[in-house]
Amino acid sequence: MHLVVTGASGFIGRNVLRRAPREWQVTAVAHRTPGLEAFVADEDLDHVHVVRVDLTDAAATRAAGERAGRADAVLYLAANGDPAASAERPRWDLESNTLALVTFLEHWPADHLVYLSSGAVYDGLAGAVTPATPVSPRLPYAISKLASEHYVRFFCERRRALQSYVNVRFFGAYGPYEPPRKITTRWLLALAAGQREFVLRGDGENLIDFMHVDDAVDGMLRLVRAGGIRTTVDFASGAPVSVNAIVDAMARVLGVEVRVRHEGATEEYIQFRTADPSMRERFGFSPSISFDDGLRRLAAFLDHAPHAAGRQA
Repeated sequence: MHLVVTGASGFIGRNVLRRAPREWQVTAVAHRTPGLEAFVADEDLDHVHVVRVDLTDAAATRAAGERAGRADAVLYLAANGDPAASAERPRWDLESNTLALVTFLEHWPADHLVYLSSGAVYDGLAGAVTPATPVSPRLPYAISKLASEHYVRFFCERRRALQSYVNVRFFGAYGPYEPPRKITTRWLLALAAGQREFVLRGDGENLIDFMHVDDAVDGMLRLVRAGGIRTTVDFASGAPVSVNAIVDAMARVLGVEVRVRHEGATEEYIQFRTADPSMRERFGFSPSISFDDGLRRLAAFLDHAPHAAGRQA
């Protein structure tokens, strides 16, 4: 298996490199984020080859694809990873999420594509959703992700540039190497440092349906192996929790008491949850790590490597 992983320097990407089978040939695509080569060396990932390329640059992408050779499968993770920032920088978000994908699909040959979309495409909805639910997002990040899904279908069904694809409406993950702005790492580090009062934007009742990154990566790798299909799936833990409940869980895991103040509003106020059984029924995958156990694992990682969170994109 020759697997190309774009966005390999990011949170999910680094964990994919750590968990991908050692017998695979893995091309790890990144742009400017430093440290990926050192990470690969430190983890003894001899089967991983790092390629530096700007995926919005057609000539550079074509050259990189020619050097790497045709991919059996691509796990496409490259994207703007900060949905809230898209409201302030919509053009940059569109270039990062959609233009880069289109450039890649035009110039890097591959058989099977797993595209990491987002549950954010359900922006503005409430209650149960599935890939069959009509969507009309307003957040630029969600708009660019939805547009990218359509481009994946175009390149497979009209251009015949791909044999198969899975658009994955991913609801999120937490764990080692996540961006330090993420609530789990940011607050676990603050709690460990003695902070006991926190401010949440909004009322804290917006939902997050994320899973530990080990579960997330294992599910994605299962989809990487599932060539010959063309589909869109939701990928979530199936047990959404409010931001308030997340804070309570972190305090419980660390055995401390905290005070929370609420102010302002949040760009993403999620009140929908997936009812799509595809990952479980079609692909035989369900997350196995409980939220409390996952938090303990992340807290232990941060305790041993407190600066690791700041080394990724």
